[in-house]
Amino acid sequence: MKRTDFLGAVFLISGVFLYGIIHLAIANYVPSIGGWSEPPGKFKQVRDDIMVNIPYFLSIAFILIGLVLLFLKEIKNLIARLD
Repeated sequence: MKRTDFLGAVFLISGVFLYGIIHLAIANYVPSIGGWSEPPGKFKQVRDDIMVNIPYFLSIAFILIGLVLLFLKEIKNLIARLD
């Protein structure tokens, strides 16, 4: 396995695990809030209350970086075909 494939797999798996853990934390906290007055809704309010905005967006970035690294060779081939 090439180094970029390994790094892509590590980023993808760590991003998915972090995303899942954050959603479990949010799901555990949602029943304790009664309502909300903001238009974004309960999901955004809970993310703000338990302060997981940075890890939430970091997990999405890890997933995207992992996918790009995994498909880097295919992306290069696609760009070469377009030129």
